[in-house]
Amino acid sequence: MKILSNHRATPEQLPIVSRNTSGIVVIRGAAGSGKTTSALLRLTAIVNALTYRRNLNNDTTPIKTLVLSFNRTLAGYIEGLINDSIQAKAIPVVVENDTFANWARVHLNTPLISDANRDSYLLNRCLSLGLDLNFVLDEIDYFRGRFRHHELDNYLTVERTGRGLSPQVTRQTRQFLIDVVRSYVQYLQDNQLDDWHSQCEKMIANECLGYDIIVVDETQDFSANQIRAILNHLNEDYYLTFVIDTIQRLYPRGFTWVETGLDMRNAAYFRLGENHRNTVEIAAFAASITHGLTIDDDGSISDFTKATRHGPKPVVCKGRYSQQVKYAINYIKNNVNLQNESVAFLKPKGGKWFDEIEKQLTHHNLPYVTITRNKVWSRGPENIALSTMNSAKGLEFDHVIILGLSTANMQHQQDENDDKLQQLRRLLAMAISRARDSVVIGYKESEKSDLVEYFTPGTFDEIDL
Repeated sequence: MKILSNHRATPEQLPIVSRNTSGIVVIRGAAGSGKTTSALLRLTAIVNALTYRRNLNNDTTPIKTLVLSFNRTLAGYIEGLINDSIQAKAIPVVVENDTFANWARVHLNTPLISDANRDSYLLNRCLSLGLDLNFVLDEIDYFRGRFRHHELDNYLTVERTGRGLSPQVTRQTRQFLIDVVRSYVQYLQDNQLDDWHSQCEKMIANECLGYDIIVVDETQDFSANQIRAILNHLNEDYYLTFVIDTIQRLYPRGFTWVETGLDMRNAAYFRLGENHRNTVEIAAFAASITHGLTIDDDGSISDFTKATRHGPKPVVCKGRYSQQVKYAINYIKNNVNLQNESVAFLKPKGGKWFDEIEKQLTHHNLPYVTITRNKVWSRGPENIALSTMNSAKGLEFDHVIILGLSTANMQHQQDENDDKLQQLRRLLAMAISRARDSVVIGYKESEKSDLVEYFTPGTFDEIDL
């Protein structure tokens, strides 16, 4: 599977890479602006600088470095980039590279409750609320990630940053959810179990692991408690890099820097504006889908005027699903050189949703690899990837194909301010912006998702199959 290679810093990235003083650096920028690349180039530069200083002082203390990503696929991709640098002797140090959840699990090694048992316990006690059950789970995940367990009462009165305006969550409902969570945590303790949140709390309190350098990629999808845990494990003299774009936030994690305990007064902020990935046409199409969404200081809209390459407009094809798949197969055969170019089939959900695509790729002798939640980035000859949109976060491909866009796999409440609708708009725009050269989207008219209504006429070519 093709991977982005390490390269020289651009003039825009150079101030980030060359800053090797200790403290906090925040890298902002839209999709395709080179945020992750900048962070890893900075990581290499800092390691080299620290190695030089320690050699001068005859200090043989190992340089401890941690790179945290928000999902396993992105961690695997970054592992590939780091390994390439190590092979080139650019990073003379062993780097811990993982998701937050797995990093905590490895260092704590405590038994975890299964996701199914956790959800069953929580939902059985929340049925009387009359709310969408997925929303309830997201809301619990939100406030448990934002507040320490002994501070859950703060949830009663604070603004639900990052959670949208709909549905409304009254004080009475908040108190009900807090009571359910307290009962659940007691259940975990009684059974000597943890979940991801209780492990995070333990990482906040545990003895410092003493990292010299920490890079947090896709910070907008980390929770406040996860940031608190990360801070607990920094050396006294540290280099901390946050890579962030809140317009691409996929999970309900809203928090402010200040409430995590971070002192940002001396932090260095950089915003990358150039779009190194997308063509002008792809950037314009992606930007139209998130048009009108609220943007804070850490968010960046994909700016098609900052893209430097032109290419074909994204193609939106309408027809039966079998016709969409046939079109995509022919598109690959006629337009893609699989020796040198990568293709990603992306969907909101995995599993059975990929059955027909897998069947047709096999029938047409087109080798593929499934990368969803895969910690090891494939270095095999296959240049067609199958992935959920969430797992494609932070990655890039030459061509992106999204078929079967429907109400069944893009469900939300019928409200313009619905939190889930806003998340789905961000998700789709993020998925589209994974593409360097071309985008194909397909849907069936009678089943189409209403996200199609956000496609701006003139930014795509439409084909009736």
